[in-house]
Amino acid sequence: MLIASAWDAYYAGVEHPFCTATATALTSRIDRLSPGRAIDLGCGLGRHARHLAESGWSVQAVDFSRVAIEIASTAEGPKVGYHVGDVTQWRTAEPVDLILVSYLHLRIDDLDALLAAARTWLAPGGHLLYLGHAHHVALDGKGVHVMFPDIADLARACAGMRIDEMAHVVRSHVDTTTIDVLLHARSWWSQDTALPSARRKRASACLTTSSNLRSAGSHP
Repeated sequence: MLIASAWDAYYAGVEHPFCTATATALTSRIDRLSPGRAIDLGCGLGRHARHLAESGWSVQAVDFSRVAIEIASTAEGPKVGYHVGDVTQWRTAEPVDLILVSYLHLRIDDLDALLAAARTWLAPGGHLLYLGHAHHVALDGKGVHVMFPDIADLARACAGMRIDEMAHVVRSHVDTTTIDVLLHARSWWSQDTALPSARRKRASACLTTSSNLRSAGSHP
């Protein structure tokens, strides 16, 4: 995992950084949601934070690269609240409707911990969107091989959430093929997803009956 100073040097020394265009896999899903409060964790140069703001969202964006935040803050467009900070330590003061994490290169255990913490910031029915590399091996600053997360890792971090989508995204990149992993999850009991108590009782009764039938030797 690269440290903040390495990213500072990269952003300061490259005229056209590689990460300025938005990821269609994210924007196509963002555009289906109703705008509200959003957080972009590991925002880099603010490509997705700006897209959110332009789409009517109130956005807070965090990255540990001071240079990246300085560049993002000077970009034209709707206001975004940019913060220099460590995303593993940063916290929001109020519930949000969307948490976005894109290509944030953490160790798997650290990423799991971040997603587990971030999901607690969601308002009822709030969304968590993650997109990152999969099936690759990265070298962190200490020369330790770190496997990027795959679907099983993300599923563990989001256990108990409503999973709307979890998939591999295969795309062409320069002269190679890149495999990403996408997660779209949300908190369960919003006003439009909660079952009324009577329906929940009926659903529970149906599940119990079905379980008893299977135990008695009935098979689908």
